[in-house]
Amino acid sequence: MPTIDDSIRKIDNVICRHLDNIDDSSRGAISQDILEQLMKLVNHIMLKFYANGRDIAISEENIAKAVEFSQTNSELLTLYKFRNYLQIVTTQYTLDEDGSERLMLKYYQYLLEAKNLLNHYYDIEVLHNIEKFPLHLDDTLQEYYKKISEKIERHPAVLHTDSKDKYYIQKIKPLFVNRKIYYEITFTPIDDRKNKSKSNRVIAFTKLPIKSNYASKFHLIHETIEILGKTMPIIIIDGWEVSIRDCEFQNFISLIKGEKRRVPYPEQRLICEFLTKKKFTLTDLMDFPDKAYDMITIEWKNNLKSSIFIPILDDCRNIIQNGRNGQNVLRYLLYNMNNVIIKSQYSSGYYSKYYEEWINAGNSYLSGLYLANGCKQFDSLPFNRSPIGHNPKLGAIFDCIPCKDRRPELFARFIRNNTEGKGRLFTDIDELSNFPDYQTLIKKYNDSLWDGHRPASDLILEHNQLFINDYKLNTCKIIEELQKLAESGIENYSDDVDIWLLLDDYEIDCDEKKAIISHIFSESRVGVIYGSAGVGKSTLINHVSHYLNDAEKLYLTQTNPAKENLMRKIDAENTTFSTIESFKHQGSPFTKYKLLVIDECSTVSNKDMVEVLQKANFEMLLLVGDTYQIDAIQFGNWFSVLKSFLPESSVFELTQPHRTKDERLLELWDKVRHMDDTAKEVIERESYSLKVDETLLSSLEPGEAILCLNYDGLYGINNINRFLQESNTNTAVTWDIQHYKVGDPILFLDSDRFRPIIYNNMKGIIQGVEIIDAGAMEERIQFDVEIQKTVDERDVSGLNLELLECFEEEEKSLIRFYVHKLKSADEDGEDSSTAVPFQVAYAVSIHKAQGLEYDSVKIVITDEVEELVTHNIFYTAITRAREKLKIYWTPEVEEKVINRIKPRDISKDVELLKKYLN
Repeated sequence: MPTIDDSIRKIDNVICRHLDNIDDSSRGAISQDILEQLMKLVNHIMLKFYANGRDIAISEENIAKAVEFSQTNSELLTLYKFRNYLQIVTTQYTLDEDGSERLMLKYYQYLLEAKNLLNHYYDIEVLHNIEKFPLHLDDTLQEYYKKISEKIERHPAVLHTDSKDKYYIQKIKPLFVNRKIYYEITFTPIDDRKNKSKSNRVIAFTKLPIKSNYASKFHLIHETIEILGKTMPIIIIDGWEVSIRDCEFQNFISLIKGEKRRVPYPEQRLICEFLTKKKFTLTDLMDFPDKAYDMITIEWKNNLKSSIFIPILDDCRNIIQNGRNGQNVLRYLLYNMNNVIIKSQYSSGYYSKYYEEWINAGNSYLSGLYLANGCKQFDSLPFNRSPIGHNPKLGAIFDCIPCKDRRPELFARFIRNNTEGKGRLFTDIDELSNFPDYQTLIKKYNDSLWDGHRPASDLILEHNQLFINDYKLNTCKIIEELQKLAESGIENYSDDVDIWLLLDDYEIDCDEKKAIISHIFSESRVGVIYGSAGVGKSTLINHVSHYLNDAEKLYLTQTNPAKENLMRKIDAENTTFSTIESFKHQGSPFTKYKLLVIDECSTVSNKDMVEVLQKANFEMLLLVGDTYQIDAIQFGNWFSVLKSFLPESSVFELTQPHRTKDERLLELWDKVRHMDDTAKEVIERESYSLKVDETLLSSLEPGEAILCLNYDGLYGINNINRFLQESNTNTAVTWDIQHYKVGDPILFLDSDRFRPIIYNNMKGIIQGVEIIDAGAMEERIQFDVEIQKTVDERDVSGLNLELLECFEEEEKSLIRFYVHKLKSADEDGEDSSTAVPFQVAYAVSIHKAQGLEYDSVKIVITDEVEELVTHNIFYTAITRAREKLKIYWTPEVEEKVINRIKPRDISKDVELLKKYLN
């Protein structure tokens, strides 16, 4: 009978033999083979630890005991989590080569941890050739991580810190150097505002096994490394502990009891120490066997004079263990105790029509918990729905909610991601190879839906295509409504425009736009304008607005930056500007508008468009956008398919570019727009393509910007900002974890604080920065910022803005404002006066740059983000440049991106929609 050690060696031999044979072409197939062995390897390693090194029978019964033993042993938690992931894969999915390869990259960390565990405790060597699995890091990244690891090793790390500052962890990325695991930690200061900026994220490095679930305290050390010919500042974390905020304890209790209760500090401290040192989450505790749970909580109670939160955990455990309604909401909130998320789920009761008053009571649909009705969807379908106001990562849901019998939800999630992520309304059954039992899954998923959400939320299978019913219905509603508007035009429209052009002083110096304006509403009451970047779509809107100068006009955009941009370009009278969200909630359906304009239509979701058409009262509709630029965040295919359903008299395309006169740039834009086979040749011929080197990080020229897709990592926005800020020779002023210097370029963020003078995406330059009353209760930082706008004293009245100077000839102003110190991270608060209202912007995100333009643009695309680069994102990025363009990427990344990205093919969706509309 084989021993445990013999079995481990046999399994290890098989895996290592596969690793010896791996190369780039076979990585997917060999990943499949290795994955088949991993569950056996983990089971046997668990058995080794359960037997405490002795030999016991390798049986199902002993393996089950070993799994339970690992569940409650903090040293083996990584094995237990790894096994759970493997079980999910084997029971929920049929994986192809590509999926297997992705999983191996994810599991690399767990394999290294399992290898190190066996070696440390039993001196058994496994996975001796694990480094043969290619992680595909470029040389600069490997050098970067190696230098960071050397700095980390100089500082002893402990699970404790005396720091008082608290932070939220946004992301943890494992790094591998010399078979050791380090971590890149992305974190932010405590901020309870719902619309937080990613620009406030900071990156640090550590060897501590930090968890991202809860608010944390760090001890931070500032170091530097030499990379790409520059001195780069880095931050090392050598002390960490979980430090759940007092308000989070209190607000969580209110979900159970209906009111807040203060948790004594000794109890808070005891629970946070447990989470820090044992690596468990509070949700893990809910799933412990009774004996293990009781042992921990009784020990806690014996160390405390009184306890408030432990009985709350008992209540949660009772609901979860008995499978009662509300269990999945509790599981997720105990796993991720974030103040904003907790508060968003709370409801103190309901309004009684019978008594005509508010009744304070728990939710009878959710086991009497004080949860809003909106939580019911997530509680029932946690793998395909979200808590109120928050979208969890799928990995987090797998971590805290059992996935047994959740295959129908996961299938529905796949269809939703395929629709929303790829913009394809219909999924062909040929794409369902991972779900061969799709017909059964469709029925089970639809049957699991609440009656009130059916049939809109149903998955429908027709014409060998699968789709979400609501998405198809909304698309059809929009098309039908716009087809009605296209049936007839405005009487005598063209004659009126010709007379206006003849008699009015208003000048239109573009024949293309003049021709469009003369005919756009003559045969149809809806006009659709398509056009690439820089062709003057906003100018055309302004021309139409001047023709209708005396009539009421409404302008809707998806975002505040787009609204502010339009407001600057429209100088007609009788205008109302609004975001779609504001109009849906505050606009009046009784106000009659002569013209409704919707700008940047490709960013407007189908759901929003349906609501606008139902609410807005208008005579003429002008729809403007570019289907080749960045899409709607939610599903929005209506603008792409629209031209196939309207008469030619309704649809126009602007083709003459005005953003640049550079023939080389114009050629590149055109080639990439249609993804011509020669696009790569143009990029190489004109030397737009460069390897990442020190020229990326040279000082920015006036009117230049660096565009990135990600905020984190070596070439992320935050790191590049730090690099370039180092080149600024002015003295840095440190505020919390950020640095500010005179001369830093900035972009203002979305905030009501200084509106309408300051708007989202407004550019500025810091001309003065100083900390006032340092160390006092009223400590604050003072910023003097130059903005590209003339402002007078009346404009800033009542806005907590001070006008220092106005330069009318240069159309600039110098303004002053303050940001106050956060009083306590433990208290509730959404005070905008404690948030810096801008981001340092040597580099900006491609998404944020939509609507902006620069003389010179440097785009950074690394192998970390290349899979996120879509055709629309790449096209949007390159069309921000007026004169100069440089794309920094490796030849391998360039090859992958150029070969993969294609304009979205909507022909199938159009043909299928015609069947439903005829």
